[in-house]
Amino acid sequence: MDAFAQPIETLVLTDEVLQAPAQLNSATDWIFDARACAIDAAFVSAYQNFLAGLTSDQHSRVLVVVAAELGQFPKDCIAVPTMGEAEDLIEMERIERDLGF
Repeated sequence: MDAFAQPIETLVLTDEVLQAPAQLNSATDWIFDARACAIDAAFVSAYQNFLAGLTSDQHSRVLVVVAAELGQFPKDCIAVPTMGEAEDLIEMERIERDLGF
């Protein structure tokens, strides 16, 4: 199936979701919305563990957090401040994958 035709899935993160993640389809591009979460070192660690179960070179994972919290995430976590930026980033990554980058 054409990757560009597949929808970008969105999941609102909560501490409960991070502690007991649902079975998510790893063959999907995901936007994780954490704008309502309290971001601290425990959240960052839980998010990294959450992502470890969704590894895929062919799919994107983008976290949306309040702009003031962006600096708390390591470079390997893709975090942006708006849903629009997350969608744009996934579209760019889809183009790069399609072109073989």
